[in-house]
Amino acid sequence: MRGLKIFSLAFFSYLLLSLYANYFDEDLRKIIYSKGFEPSMVLLGTIFALFFFAVFVWGYLSGVRLPTWFLIALFLITSFYDPPVAPIIALLLIVAYKVRLNPFRGYPEVALALSLVVPLALYFHFGVPLLNKGLRYTLVGPLVLLALLAAVGLSYSHLSLKWKTLLLGAYSVIFFAGTFRSLVLLVYLAYFFSVYFHSPSRKREIGILGVLLMAVILWMSGGIEALMIRVGFTFLVFHNLVRLSIPWGLFHGTLLLSNNPRHMVSELFGASMNYTYFFFGQAVADFGILGVFEAFLLGTFLKESEKSPEALSFVLAVMMYSLDSGIDALTMVFILGALIFERVSN
Repeated sequence: MRGLKIFSLAFFSYLLLSLYANYFDEDLRKIIYSKGFEPSMVLLGTIFALFFFAVFVWGYLSGVRLPTWFLIALFLITSFYDPPVAPIIALLLIVAYKVRLNPFRGYPEVALALSLVVPLALYFHFGVPLLNKGLRYTLVGPLVLLALLAAVGLSYSHLSLKWKTLLLGAYSVIFFAGTFRSLVLLVYLAYFFSVYFHSPSRKREIGILGVLLMAVILWMSGGIEALMIRVGFTFLVFHNLVRLSIPWGLFHGTLLLSNNPRHMVSELFGASMNYTYFFFGQAVADFGILGVFEAFLLGTFLKESEKSPEALSFVLAVMMYSLDSGIDALTMVFILGALIFERVSN
């Protein structure tokens, strides 16, 4: 149950921080609500977060083993967030599965190379978002994809700790330059879990490195106060999605299949930027109360990933990253891909 224990610790830590920012700290509360939402105790959002989490745990503990055809069907459906390229790639990956080829285990170094070289090429061609804030959302899609590839490479490769640490440093610089602190966190989580599950005796060293990296993320966020505002505002968005989506949802699946769901959410509230929406935000916004079925599936996904330390490292890293940003089609495709190809190995 180590996957559930780790995720639960992260989930409730995030929830407590969000409640503190929204309710117990008056200064933070004023800043959060200055963005346009009506004052609220976020009680409805808290109840639904706990309810969905309980169903997530139920899925984890249920022992349900989803048939491979079902995982493949979900994999293909969610790939239509970006037609025609993503569905074609998904079909090619299914062919690879049929011939017993596992790209996650077979080619992690390719994922590492792409996630190092392609961002530099993008910065050379378009410019560096850190130096030109107008590029921040221009490059967000490719950078998220590349960070997920980096997480795959760190989770599945058998490089030494020295090389993985050097790669982590390189990725920290690359995604820092992209101005997305959450992507720095994603690659660190993949690195941390990969090393921890394979070499638990090194947890002290990687823990110290994690503290240093968290300090960098706090600096990127503008300090603890700015990070708390981000967490509090994300949960406030989730609360308002719950308020508007119950009982049967607002988007009915189109949010999950959107290539920019966070922009869709911000438009719902009259903004023109990207709003993160919490781990269960997409399920609620798409399906309302029926989103509990997605929460159940996510619980089964986490349990299934525990069949190997590599898959667990990757899926756990992606799910913890999604606590703030929320689940979307791209993260779902990567989670499903990891589970499907793990069955090749087993």
